[in-house]
Amino acid sequence: MTPRYAADPPDAPWALLARHLAAEATAAERAELRAWVRADPAHLQILTTVTRAWERAGEATAGPVLFSPADVEAAWQRFRPLLQVPTAAPAKAPVPVVRPLWPGRRAWPAARWQLAAGLALLLGTAYALTAHFLVKPLTLTTTYASGLSRHLVHLPDGSLVWLNAHSRLRYTGGAAAGTRAAALTGEAYFEVTPNQAQPFVVSTAAARVRVTGTAFNVRAFAAEDSVEVSVTRGRVWLLHPAAADSVLLVAGTRATLRAADAPGRVATALRRSPLANTNFRAWQTDTLRFADTPVAQVTRALQATFGTTVALGSPALGQCRFTGTFVRPQPAQVLAVLAAATASRLTPDGHGGYQLQGPGCAPAALSPSAAEPARGSSRP
Repeated sequence: MTPRYAADPPDAPWALLARHLAAEATAAERAELRAWVRADPAHLQILTTVTRAWERAGEATAGPVLFSPADVEAAWQRFRPLLQVPTAAPAKAPVPVVRPLWPGRRAWPAARWQLAAGLALLLGTAYALTAHFLVKPLTLTTTYASGLSRHLVHLPDGSLVWLNAHSRLRYTGGAAAGTRAAALTGEAYFEVTPNQAQPFVVSTAAARVRVTGTAFNVRAFAAEDSVEVSVTRGRVWLLHPAAADSVLLVAGTRATLRAADAPGRVATALRRSPLANTNFRAWQTDTLRFADTPVAQVTRALQATFGTTVALGSPALGQCRFTGTFVRPQPAQVLAVLAAATASRLTPDGHGGYQLQGPGCAPAALSPSAAEPARGSSRP
């Protein structure tokens, strides 16, 4: 993995680095350079990179040119005032033996001193450029879509998303993004991997949902002109994108936001309420459960889960109560049991829906002293 460097320290000893590379450093300077390297692990990385660049400059088959002669000359002109270059020694003065910092390194000719200084200075700038522009965390955007049936998605951050039929999700994530962003059209159930540093945000045409790690369902079909959020675990913020309005949802609660209101009408304030429909996840769990539920609510659950419309012959029929559990249900199967339990007649309407005709239940049947309500059960 390519390391990501931070900006170089302002007190980096570029003069010492250049003198070391050109084999011009004195014993005291080499000791000073060793102390600087040992002071911080990042200093060793700087020294290693500068040394490799210097070695590549002397290779017979050099790679791509990193710095032009003009660049090196400009760096040298900036660097020269910082140095106190000793005057030439007398002819009879003994020539000191200069050894590199590491044994086995050959001494480069003094004529390459200028190149060493230029490389040292230019690499100082190159670190910042590399960290800022070249070595950036990857940000990925992926689009997922379901067809006629639901689709399970494993997101890169470890989160799981079940997409209902005819739904679409566009996910953008990565360290550089700051957040984990998902744009949803349709319906999806999310199990979000916790990450306090990177919130998970779901955007729809009418709302935004913000969490750090929880489980919740978002229903946002364009044809329904609304967004419904139901929470099963943790806490979820539902926010109105065009108004300063939000509501905090906890496990077992829900809220609905309308995509549009009539012209001049004030939008209804966001309010949370208990989960009235326990089957809001039936499309994902493959199970429908009803416990002493009004028949009118049963038909609404069938329409929400399968899109199947059921017309009741009378309001009294909708007041009857029904108990039943259906695993991997089909609408016709549920309605057949419902008709038998309520002594009703079930007929197709010719357009994919059904009609339910029967005597229904009197309001008095809803009191505690009333007769036992109609019940039915199916466990395939």
